[in-house]
Amino acid sequence: MFWKKAEKVVEQALVNNRLLPITTEACVINEAGIDYFGHVVTQNAERKFQSGTKQDNPFLPYEEDMFVDNAGESHVCLLNKFPVISPHLLICSREFVPQTSPLELQDFCAWVMGFDSDNVLGFYNSGTIAGASQAHRHMQLVQSSIPLEHAIINHELPFKHHLYQFDSLSGERLYLCYLAGLRELGILDKNGLTNDNSLPSEQVCKPYNLLLTKHWMLMIPRSTNQVNDVFANGINYSGRFLVKEPEQLAWLKEYGMMQFLKDCSQG
Repeated sequence: MFWKKAEKVVEQALVNNRLLPITTEACVINEAGIDYFGHVVTQNAERKFQSGTKQDNPFLPYEEDMFVDNAGESHVCLLNKFPVISPHLLICSREFVPQTSPLELQDFCAWVMGFDSDNVLGFYNSGTIAGASQAHRHMQLVQSSIPLEHAIINHELPFKHHLYQFDSLSGERLYLCYLAGLRELGILDKNGLTNDNSLPSEQVCKPYNLLLTKHWMLMIPRSTNQVNDVFANGINYSGRFLVKEPEQLAWLKEYGMMQFLKDCSQG
């Protein structure tokens, strides 16, 4: 329900010079029959890094030029001011909630509001080791093909993960799968769940990424956020990479894209 509104907000934000895309067009890197996407950051990325101090919270208050719509009572939908792909949407909690605390049912109910077409990819970065650049709770949405989808749904990923598949999206069903994944992957201590299967608000998760489409959710525990100064967040596990300079893309091609993802994950 957000995408048509987002296109209009993007158009106006570009006119007002408030939206600052940070990447070049993607180049294709083929590895083992998979066409990965590689992006190199533009000078706008420097503005993002300069504004991204620990004291800044771009969501409290958020820029009015970035506002797309309400996402239920507890969340808002905003444009990412520094998009990799445009539109790049953020589903943000209205009040501060740590990015490292467990997701709640209301987070999933707000997130699924953005999946009104088959080409939507959602991703979530829990903590800095998982690639989060902001501490305030936010889930992300882009419209993108997924180079690694075949490997994902055919259980061909060479690192620890859990895949949940669906006929249709439901916030309630996603939340139950998510709780199971927290336990099965050891992301939350075994004693983290209460007797009624809820999550105490003070719990802190070990770093992980979520990828979400209309048909599946992938959960990946993380071990590090970088290899050789190349950083990884959730979108990398779809097969899309963002680097600081062309030489890093050349290094990734030699090192191996899948090997890089494996080294950033748990074995």
